Formats: sequence, C-alpha cells, structure tokens
Amino acid sequence: MPRVALLIEYSGRLFHGSQFQLGVRTVQEELEKGLTVYFRRPMKVIFSGRTDTGVHAKGQVAHFDIDGDRFDGDFYRFLWALNGILRDDLSAFDGAIVPDDFHARFSATERIYVYRILNRPQRSPLLAANHYLVRQELDVEAMISAAQCLLGTHDFTSFRASNGDETSPLCSVQRVQLLRLGEGQLEFWIGANHFVYNMVRIVVGTLVEIGLGKRAPESLSEALSGRDRNLSGATAPAHGLTLQTVKYPESFKLFENSAEKCNLPV
Repeated sequence: MPRVALLIEYSGRLFHGSQFQLGVRTVQEELEKGLTVYFRRPMKVIFSGRTDTGVHAKGQVAHFDIDGDRFDGDFYRFLWALNGILRDDLSAFDGAIVPDDFHARFSATERIYVYRILNRPQRSPLLAANHYLVRQELDVEAMISAAQCLLGTHDFTSFRASNGDETSPLCSVQRVQLLRLGEGQLEFWIGANHFVYNMVRIVVGTLVEIGLGKRAPESLSEALSGRDRNLSGATAPAHGLTLQTVKYPESFKLFENSAEKCNLPV
C-alpha cells in the first residue's frame, strides 16, 4: 500500500484550524473529503502539525496511504483533478511517493513559520488577510536585537498559551530573522524542531510591545528565563501567521524544490 506525501497551502481565514473538529470546517476534513471523492473510498490524512483557527500555510505537509491499483503515480494529473474538487482556499501543489517509514509529523526535523506585520498608519485592503496592522511606528532595531536570545534550546513556558498544551516546553530554535521588506512590511521568520501552543504569536506580541517602547528589549530574555506566561506580552492575531515550510531528512528526497516553492529567504 503506497504512502503518498502532499505539499499543500491554504488560507486559514475560513478554517477553524487544520485538525478535524466536529461541527466546524477544518483543513483536514476538506482535504479528506476531496481525496475521498477522487479515490472513491474513505481517506484519512495525517498532517505535519496543527495550525490554529485563522492561521495560514504555504508548505504544510500531509501523508496518506492508498491501494497501489488506485494511483498510477501521475502527480500532475492527480493534483490537477484534486484541486478541481477542493474549494479555492485550499490547494495541493506537489506530491511524492514516500517510504512506509515516512510520517508527516514524526519524521519532520524542523518547522519554519513566518509572521507578517504591516507597520504603517493606514490599513491595506491587499494585505489585510495575512498581515497584522500596527499603526504606531515600531523600533525595528530593538526588536531585532531582542529576538536573538531565542536562538538555541530553551524552555518556552513563558511563550505558551495557558490552555491545551501538555507537550514539552523545550524547543530548539535554529533560525530567527526579522526582515524589512519596505513600505512598512515586516516578516518575522522562526524555525525550530518543536513549537508549543501559540508560541510564535506570543513571541511576536512581545516583540511588538518592545518595538512600541512598552517594554525593554531585555524583557524578552527575562521572560524566557523566568518561565512564566505573565512575563511575556500579548498574543498577536492569528491571521498574520503562516506555516511556511516543514523540513525532513534528506534521505527522503521529499519535495526537492520545496524551498524554492515556499519562497524561503537565504
């Protein structure tokens, strides 16, 4: 029974997160329904990780198993047909046959998120769906300086939502960047082996408070070592967050062009 991995993207605006929940629209339910229509049998998928209500994905990964005689390996035709079944806010844009020991969640070595901020006095109809509008001027240099303390392995208890997360608070952060794209557009990139619930949004909320001068730059490091949610800032809105890409061991040769497709900065 071949195992298939899919690279998918979606706008989180009308989804109640990626994981199935009874009575609400989720990415998992929509993708499974589309695959069920295509293969004419009930299908189940497993994602690389959960995204919350309103959070987007550019490089989410899912896997599923299928009878060999039901799939001929022609991904161009398969993706074209599947995307014709799915609604406009969800799309599969790459696929691969993977070994039986591949697991979308447990085989992942790193997940990279990007949080987008629009820092200007007036809103943008073109960017409103995936940018957090901050009207007051931000001290970006202070934010960049503060964020460097996140690199390495730390206990992120201070940046974990108080409800619904019993996973280990230890996360190894391999990448932190705050990029200026011009015209008030900022992107905060963070990559780690593991994230706790609402971690990126709480980090961004704390950084924004630093940028606004509401807290000192060193307060981020103090919150990290203090292991107390009360020491960190507010949770930034979900719509600014995107799961950009998920990395796997090179041995899987999975989506070899995915970094290019997901527009990862150097």
